[in-house]
Amino acid sequence: MPPKISVIIPCFNQAEFLDDCVNSVLGQTTHDFEIIVVDDGSTAEASKKILDNFSREKTTLIRQKNMGLPRARNTGIKHAKGKYILPLDCDDKISSDV
Repeated sequence: MPPKISVIIPCFNQAEFLDDCVNSVLGQTTHDFEIIVVDDGSTAEASKKILDNFSREKTTLIRQKNMGLPRARNTGIKHAKGKYILPLDCDDKISSDV
């Protein structure tokens, strides 16, 4: 059965925030979701290194050449299986008590 919610997280040269962002999603009271991280062609070596080794439960990493934030979000949405889409920037977190 597909997840109810697809969380789409575009990332361009901000992978140092990705763990906190993904952890905030994984810490939710509902677990009927998938997380799709879209690396929008990161060029910063630190970000590339983090993304090269990034692996988390319920999380899929998609890499593409840099096409900008809207296209990165659309790439994630194209691969989403959920009924609902939650766009989340990689330097943001969501509260677990909302």
